[in-house]
Amino acid sequence: MSKPTDLDISPDVLYGIAQLAIEQLDGIRPIQPAARVGEILTRRRAKGIVIERDGADVNVALTVAVDYGVEIPKVAKAAQRSVREAVASMTGLNVTSVDVNVEAVDLGEAEQGA
Repeated sequence: MSKPTDLDISPDVLYGIAQLAIEQLDGIRPIQPAARVGEILTRRRAKGIVIERDGADVNVALTVAVDYGVEIPKVAKAAQRSVREAVASMTGLNVTSVDVNVEAVDLGEAEQGA
């Protein structure tokens, strides 16, 4: 019987799991970060979720926007927990880190009322 580390799991699958885990949370969503020079030249843009895998270890970096009025530390911690649990339970891989980079605050209705 093979171990989970013997599986060939596509980075797109890991990305999809992380994205679904974030989408289930209120007040936070992944966003596409500002383009870097290398991304402009190669026309490859980051998706707001970066997955790095080294054998059975996975590192996840999230670039997110939060809704105005939510407590950023609480929603960031919820995103870390949700992504870590989803990736680990669905793949059997060891999630060593989930970094959250808040790039924007969505004003939504607060902006319209001003």
